[in-house]
Amino acid sequence: MDVHGWVALAILVVAAVLFLTRWLPLELTALGIPVALFLTGTLTDPAEALQGFGNHAVLAIASVFVLGAGLQESGVADLIARAVRRLGGTSETRLLIVISLAIAVLSAFMSNAATVAVLLPAVLALSRRARVPSSRLLMPMGFAAILGGNLTLIGTAPNLLVSDYLAQRQGEGFGMFDFALVGLPIVLFGILYMVVLGRHGLPNGSDGQRDPLHFSEQLVKDYQMANNLIRIRIGKASKLLGKSLSEAELGRRYGVTVVLVGHPSGMGTRWLAPRPNYRMERGDDLYLEGEDEAIWTLAEEEETRIGLAGKHHVDRVLDHGVALAEISVSPRSSVCGKTLKELDFRGAHGLSVLSIWRDGRARRQGVADMELEVGDALLVAGELSHVRTLIGGNDFIVLAEPGDVRDVSKAPLAVLWLLVAMLPPLLGLAPLAMSALAGALLMAGTGCVSLNQVGRFLEWKVLALIVGTLPLGMALEQHGVADLAASGLVGAAADLGASGVLSALFGLAALVSITSSNAAAAVILSPVAWKAAETIGLPPENALLAVAYGCSCAFLVPFAHQCNLMVVVPGGYRTKDFLLVGSGMSLVVILVAVVMLGTL
Repeated sequence: MDVHGWVALAILVVAAVLFLTRWLPLELTALGIPVALFLTGTLTDPAEALQGFGNHAVLAIASVFVLGAGLQESGVADLIARAVRRLGGTSETRLLIVISLAIAVLSAFMSNAATVAVLLPAVLALSRRARVPSSRLLMPMGFAAILGGNLTLIGTAPNLLVSDYLAQRQGEGFGMFDFALVGLPIVLFGILYMVVLGRHGLPNGSDGQRDPLHFSEQLVKDYQMANNLIRIRIGKASKLLGKSLSEAELGRRYGVTVVLVGHPSGMGTRWLAPRPNYRMERGDDLYLEGEDEAIWTLAEEEETRIGLAGKHHVDRVLDHGVALAEISVSPRSSVCGKTLKELDFRGAHGLSVLSIWRDGRARRQGVADMELEVGDALLVAGELSHVRTLIGGNDFIVLAEPGDVRDVSKAPLAVLWLLVAMLPPLLGLAPLAMSALAGALLMAGTGCVSLNQVGRFLEWKVLALIVGTLPLGMALEQHGVADLAASGLVGAAADLGASGVLSALFGLAALVSITSSNAAAAVILSPVAWKAAETIGLPPENALLAVAYGCSCAFLVPFAHQCNLMVVVPGGYRTKDFLLVGSGMSLVVILVAVVMLGTL
């Protein structure tokens, strides 16, 4: 290994530390890698340093994101969700099997995280109907989505990346369903493990942890809304009289939220949504959610009369057109790192945020100034129509489904365009990058996915990681780092033969995926897998497949995969739950993968 090899290795280590610590945004770290490689002379040709921007795999992955969005937005995924509801029944075992199979099949053709986002409300509805705690179904659903990515070439980014590396080395990459030869047994044995053993390690919602069944009553209980809802009345001496709600700034000044307005009229009380421009009149009742002390301070300073808190206030609010819903911040969301105040959430969506659930408890104080994080659950109140507008968006996932509003009229078109993307590579008529791009353009052009929203469905972080790490993989290979790593790996696993090398590649890919990303792991370890295969006479396809499957082995911790993060809050899971159940799943997957690859 020459001096530039050591430089490339140093860049890899620094990048890995930054990926793991998140001291810099992932995109910034990744896109800085080609610059560092060129400036240090590790890659002297600018075309090599910038190769990621023109790589076919990057184009194919971006197109696959749009194809998956088309399946989601056109209602294909929703039709599958409806079928799951019909077939699920009320048995926990039956539900687990049906949900896992449906999720695995769908995630073979669209983003794993998008699959979970689409079917999450349906699974929660099934949970309610069958009276099965959601904690018994959501982790299996997330795991099934990860498993399903092993079924096809387009199932997950690492599959496309190892295929692209194979094509560079021998002129032809993997076929669309080559991954299914081992991927299908992985899926089936993974689901079998969850049904027979894994589910016994799942929390049942009765051990003191949060079990969000997502009825309004359950939300009221979980967020302790009855303890924090108080009524105040606007009298003739009140300083709030004649002011609009926006002018009163009750949220900023007192940290309280107006949930409902009761306005006296000749026919009794007229119940109104708390619109910012509503001007308070004498006799109005404002139903406020917040801490007792803050509301008492408000009543004293604004000279208003205060009523007693209690469950009957909550019932009155729920009985007069106010919908309570729980929404979660999506991994693909543009709101991460921003506050509700910066987003003007109330003005943008017409909904009030009553509490934010984070770290196992509801937070009510200062929610407007809290920076939102992936997995945060927000208790919102407002008109049902406003809650429904959040469905299908990229920023928030509606955990409590308010109704079936999906238009599925373009579902057949979306399936047709998916076939346009898949069939040419299968028949040898066109490369996947070209056919996937054509399918994505047809998805957008025919309205299966909105042209204005296409950019939001692209996983920019994933694309940036790939663009940045592709030249790093080349540098590691050119300057002998991959040879050295392969020699060390083969030496360490030599006594176990091919099975030991495959296991080591699988485990290393899983470890790098957890600490950085699965895309980066696929790029960095593909050269190592190729060299290791050459050293021991193993088919290189098998070694690359071991890396691909290892990149999808992300079951041990919540932050290992977006699918895990998305079910943590609604399932009420803790890290130890993932360690307990995920360790068994990881063992099953690696055993099936190594045994199957050893026989091919």
